[in-house]
Amino acid sequence: MRTSILKFMLVACLLFGWTTASAQMIKTKTPARAKGQQDVLRLATAPIPTVRVAFIGLGMRGPGAVERMTHIPGVEIVALCDMTQKNTQSANEILTKAGLPKAQEFFGDENAWKKVTALPNVDLVYIATDWKHHALIGVQAMKDGKHVAIEVPGAMTMKEIWDLIDTSEKTRKHCMQLENCVYDFFELTTLNMAQQGLFGEILHAEGSYIHGLQPFWGEYWNNWRMDYNIKHRGDIYATHGMGPACQALNIHRGDKMNFLVSMDTKAVGNPAYIKEKSGQDIKDFRNGDHTMTMIR
Repeated sequence: MRTSILKFMLVACLLFGWTTASAQMIKTKTPARAKGQQDVLRLATAPIPTVRVAFIGLGMRGPGAVERMTHIPGVEIVALCDMTQKNTQSANEILTKAGLPKAQEFFGDENAWKKVTALPNVDLVYIATDWKHHALIGVQAMKDGKHVAIEVPGAMTMKEIWDLIDTSEKTRKHCMQLENCVYDFFELTTLNMAQQGLFGEILHAEGSYIHGLQPFWGEYWNNWRMDYNIKHRGDIYATHGMGPACQALNIHRGDKMNFLVSMDTKAVGNPAYIKEKSGQDIKDFRNGDHTMTMIR
């Protein structure tokens, strides 16, 4: 199993370029491990005959994840958690349609997830909430003895990245960022070709991800995703484009990224969308329409 420490370190390299609009260089350091703490690069756990899964976050990506899990043998979905009962009920309807037993539902407030991570009958917690809860829930779930799978991005700050890594290493629980793009057919085919030596020594790679969200903006809980773009700049989930390239380049398997320069365009499309839908004219929309990063 590819552990998330590798993907999170990739995100770390990109995150430190987000935090300022100035030209001043930002330097980061790798914190020292606590005495006796070991990495999880080859972490293996005993086989679990039936993996009991709890889902937290059932608004956008959550329902699709629930549906996919119904097709996997050896999986039992035991808990469903969201802010609203409507979403937990809809997810349970997916289980019923698949001929599976209904799962226990948790809903009602922003802290309902804490009851889920504390459940004794859960092996894996699947997190598909808003971004600010990803690392928070992931850390607590591992402390509560669960393996963790987190939607992109796994963390939003350097502290959150290292909290996830340290907690995984201390608890010996798997923590995986669900970077779907590294498992697509094209990316895996290209990776296999690279590992077979077809391209020789790879010196340069490019990756990108362009995603217009106009059809989906109104579907996010309390407008959290647009609100983040209004207030922050950066390549928000860079691993879609960079993850496959990093695998081909053996990043954190013998090589690493040391330096980056990031730049963006001005914000045009999203402010125009907001004005069209609400009449609101936002002058200080932070995130540009397109972000470009050069990494060495």
